[in-house]
Amino acid sequence: MVVNKKTKMTSHDVVEKLRRMLKLKKIGHAGTLDPNASGILLACLGKATKIAGFLTEYDKEYEAVIKLGVTTDTYDQEGKVIQIKDDLKITEEEVKKTVGSFKGEIWQTPPLYSAIKQKGKKLYEYARAGQEVERNRRKIFIKDIQVLEINLPYVKLRVNCSKGTYIRSLAHDIGERLGCGAYLFSLCRTKVGPFEPKQALDLEAIEKIQNEGKIEDFLIPIEKVLANIPSVVVRDGFAERIKEGPNLFPSSVLSAEKGFDKDRMICIKNNQGEIIALGKALCSSDNFLDEKRKDKLFEYWRVI
Repeated sequence: MVVNKKTKMTSHDVVEKLRRMLKLKKIGHAGTLDPNASGILLACLGKATKIAGFLTEYDKEYEAVIKLGVTTDTYDQEGKVIQIKDDLKITEEEVKKTVGSFKGEIWQTPPLYSAIKQKGKKLYEYARAGQEVERNRRKIFIKDIQVLEINLPYVKLRVNCSKGTYIRSLAHDIGERLGCGAYLFSLCRTKVGPFEPKQALDLEAIEKIQNEGKIEDFLIPIEKVLANIPSVVVRDGFAERIKEGPNLFPSSVLSAEKGFDKDRMICIKNNQGEIIALGKALCSSDNFLDEKRKDKLFEYWRVI
């Protein structure tokens, strides 16, 4: 289910409310949104919780407003102000040029106030204890970044980025490069992979739909969610034993849908078109039906 998360709620809060509304314990989410961020949160229900980790691989799109001239310890408006620069001698052209310089592959240091673990503890636990800890830089990819509006000291951006990107860090780094400091003023996630706002429901709408008994109409099947991933259809006998993790050989394969290379993530489907496992192809699609092959074709990652 595509949920439109409002601000002042954690992603965990959303999941808890969904559990109560839908009377379903097995619910998770794919990709945390900060409490002060709004927008798309993918909720996984029932057996779809088994694919949550794969959905975090999607690229994300955000609309963000950053405020120049102020730096905080959390890199957003919730933090303690560290520095203020009142006299902003920055032109709009400088802002656009600097923002554009972040496009492409870059190194990013996550905020100290984040849930990333270091030496067995989350970074925000060190921060709250007043402890200094070295944070590891991470390589991320900014597919596109555009300035939508400039009303100094505020700058509105649209960012299309890889998983693991912290927009708070991006705001901070833009401020550093401009020489005036900056923090993230507001954030809305506008896209996760193929999922857009027009598909998203807020919690009030979900509760109304649930009360009307129409919730099934708004759930997206696993097969549709993973439709972009190549798949292999197997014989009934193999599908029935899937929970045992049997080795896959050409004799159990009915067809290979779409072409794929070795080491590509693929789905295993039963004859009814249902996804029953996810994993890595150990050869290209051309060889999946080659009866001469005696080695296994597939490495299990998750049985659905």
